[in-house]
Amino acid sequence: MLLTGKIALVTGGSRGIGRAIALELALQGADVIVNYARSHKEARATVAEISALGVRSLLLRAHLGEPARIREMFQRLENEFGRLDILVNNAASGVQRGALDLETKHWDWTMDINTRAPWLCAKEAARLMPSGGRIVNITSLGSHLVLPNYVAVGVSKAGLEALTRYLAVELAPQGIVVNAVAGGLV
Repeated sequence: MLLTGKIALVTGGSRGIGRAIALELALQGADVIVNYARSHKEARATVAEISALGVRSLLLRAHLGEPARIREMFQRLENEFGRLDILVNNAASGVQRGALDLETKHWDWTMDINTRAPWLCAKEAARLMPSGGRIVNITSLGSHLVLPNYVAVGVSKAGLEALTRYLAVELAPQGIVVNAVAGGLV
């Protein structure tokens, strides 16, 4: 298997795209850490399915809008696995309203989860990737297309794409490859 012996963390890995990514990493042989915030039942089911594939799995609940929870999550990951090879920044949230209907709390919430959290996770992950690694940021077509009521999410994902470029350049000397992937309409 392609990823045997690798350790991967998927944020927002309990359902949807994150779940599919976590399961595929496990199918390829990686040990997979699944981060989630609210979907307890789905998170437990995802980890059980990963474990049934014969790889190690760990469930880490952490609200990524809170920097202290991110630090705690990575500390637990380090205590359990000692290192990280792959980080998939998939967790996303956002208030879907037009620009004139958004409130600052909606804007801040969306930016905290979709842009700041991947930056903080990348900082923590880089520390645990002394021999190099991979960081994949899941973005959105709304980062460059104008979609109805998508302004906060679209801007946050455009910011994530800019962050990806900066991290790719800054982390390359450490052997860490950073990319962004935008799925189609879901």
